Formats: sequence, C-alpha cells, structure tokens
Amino acid sequence: MKKTEETAAPRSLVILGGADGSVSTYHRARELGFRTICVDVRASAPAAALADEFVQVSVRAPEQIAAALDGRDDIAGVLCPASDVGLPALAWLTRHWNLPDPLPEAAVAASVDKSVFRELCDRLRLPTYRSVGGKPGPDLALAAQQLRFPTLVKPVDSSGSRGVVSCASPGGLDTAFTDSLAFSPSGRLVVEEHLDGSHYTIEALVVDGRIVFHAVTRRTLTPPPFFVTASHLLPAGLPPMVDRALPVMLAGLCAELGYRTGPLTLDAVLGRDGKFYLIEMGARMGGNGLAEAIELSTGVDLIAAGIAAATGGEVVLAPRDPRPTLIHILASDRGGRIVRIEGADEVRAMPAVHNLELFAEQDSYVKPYEQAGYKMGYAVLTAPTVPEVLAAEDELRGTLKFLLDEQGMAVPLP
Repeated sequence: MKKTEETAAPRSLVILGGADGSVSTYHRARELGFRTICVDVRASAPAAALADEFVQVSVRAPEQIAAALDGRDDIAGVLCPASDVGLPALAWLTRHWNLPDPLPEAAVAASVDKSVFRELCDRLRLPTYRSVGGKPGPDLALAAQQLRFPTLVKPVDSSGSRGVVSCASPGGLDTAFTDSLAFSPSGRLVVEEHLDGSHYTIEALVVDGRIVFHAVTRRTLTPPPFFVTASHLLPAGLPPMVDRALPVMLAGLCAELGYRTGPLTLDAVLGRDGKFYLIEMGARMGGNGLAEAIELSTGVDLIAAGIAAATGGEVVLAPRDPRPTLIHILASDRGGRIVRIEGADEVRAMPAVHNLELFAEQDSYVKPYEQAGYKMGYAVLTAPTVPEVLAAEDELRGTLKFLLDEQGMAVPLP
C-alpha cells in the first residue's frame, strides 16, 4: 500500500484510539494536510468528532480494522498516540498494509508488559529495582513478600495509572491483588519496590536506529494511593551526568528491541541514591499535551516528526534552547455533575496560557481523579522563567472553577 508522492493524495492516517490524550494528534494531522480515520469502540470518544472518518472497532482487533478499511489505497500510516493498548494492532496493520518501518514485536512486548520491560532493563544492566510478576495467587504473594515494602502492585498491561495500587505491608497483598487485577486484560500483575525520588517523563524520537531528539519533563503526581500525573514541567533540570547518560540508555534500549524508527515515551524516577531508573516505556507518542508543550518549549514538533516517521517522510527537527513550559492537568477530587464552569475565558486571556483544553462541560459527570482517563482537561503555560510559569499555574488554580451539583461548591484543582 506504500505510494509515491504523486499517487498518495489524499493521504489518510489511521489513528488508533480517540481518547482525550490523542486530541492534539488529530489537530496537527489535519494542519499537515492528512485526513484522519479514528478507530475506537466508543462513538463518544473525544477525538471521534475531530476525525474526518470514524471506524467503530476496538483497537485490540486489527483484523476487523483491516476489514473495515479493505480496498483503501489512501492509507499513508498508522499512529497510536497516548495509549499502549493499540500497539499490537499497530504492529499488525503496518505489516498488513506494507507501511514503512513496521513496529518490531519486541518493542510491542516491552510496551504492553511491564514485566518484559523490567527484564529488558536487567538484561542491559541499567539501574533497576526488585520486582516480581505473574498470576495473582500464593506463589506471587510469597515472592512479593521477599521485597522491601512499601510496594506498588500494577497490572502488567495497563497504562494511565489504571490499577496501580500502593501496598504498605505484606498483609495488604491480597487486597491489592484484587483491586489491581480488575484492570488487567491478561490477568497478570507485577509487584515492584516503591522508588523514592523525583518523577520524570521522557519523549524521544528514533530515526534509523539513532536517538535524534529527546526531551524530559519533571512530573508531579497526585498523593498516594493513586499516583496519577498532575503536571509536567520542562526543562526538567536533570543532573548533568544523568542528562548526558540518558541518550546512551535510550539508544541501548532501541538497539536491543530492534526499534529503528518512531516515537518513544518513558516514565522514570531519579532516586535518592542518584540513579536514574526507567520505569516503563511505550513505542508511541505521549499524550495529554506533551508534544504541544515540547514544541512550545524547544521548537521541535514531535507530532509532525512522528507522522513523518510513520509515513516514510523526512523527519525535520530544529531544536532551540528550551523555554520554561508547564502542563497543568485539570481534575476533580470528587465525583459529580458539573453545574457550571467559571473562569475559562479569563484563563485563556492570561499571557502565560498558551492553550486550555477542556474535556468536561456543563452537565457532564466527572469522576475523582484516580486514573489519567478521568481528567477534565489540561492547560499549557509558558513564561521566561520557571518561577513565572509556576506563578501562572497558581493564578490558573485560583481562577478556573468547576462547580458540582452535590455541594454546589468549587472543586479544588490539584
């Protein structure tokens, strides 16, 4: 299905998933002249209304996706932003349609199974921490009891903090297993020693086996027990030695996986011991405004670069010195129906606010922010200095209010 420049118009991108984290990908693809085909089992997915075409099929069903688009000669590439769930389908479809740089199965496995990624880090002798994984039961409980507590219990195959449960002592393992298992399609869990330190997200691009660009954000999390992202700040201010070593770590990962061209997103922790621990990876673009913030900060358009990589085009990068930029996640600490949203126009008028995306609206029901999918939106802010961008975030918190029907009071933003 690979076409020349003369015969490819109009060119369509199949985008696996229409969740809120993927919205910026649909916007940018259209700006670049691509038609977008949203694949999602939910007709109500936020990005479904943004796409030129909607295919109501699960992103876990590549054969059904291929059947729904059978006979098409306009498909230029497949993307899977903001979630690992569709990566197996992406790998299958890129081979089925003979698209550029099909995703290696090893990269899929390391993205969708946290135990596989931990084994990869061990094999490469990267800084690591103890973990055990498998089906919940007496054997996994016995192995987990040998770890240092507190631990985190996670589904091996979930993302967006779904099913991540903090476990303070061995006596809490059975309950943690039950709570976490509800979010694992495969019925498998991993138990990890809790790392104390600062949290980061890494967005990178691989071209012909080389790390041609990477950006790091310092990530703030909600308090236990949920550990969901509350904000991203860049530049991250990594220690110089860690900053210099990171591209080598990433290149080693990609070489081991045979991953030669495409985007890469990772979570990491800088431990109190000074070591930089990679926690999990996805062979995809990150969501939730990350690419937007990185372009605003560094001048590098990761979405355009990722689309070019997926379609066999030229990847163009022109980074500049980073400008302080922050993503603030909008969320509620309780559930309820939104009666009114106040202050949105005032926030959009703030000099530091580059963009305000609202996924919740009046009369919609919001859930407590226990997983990434329960966010109400996000704001991207930028300023000449870090103190100024943090001050702007405080001003946003005090201006934007979501009023719920239960108490008729403003929900505090995290």
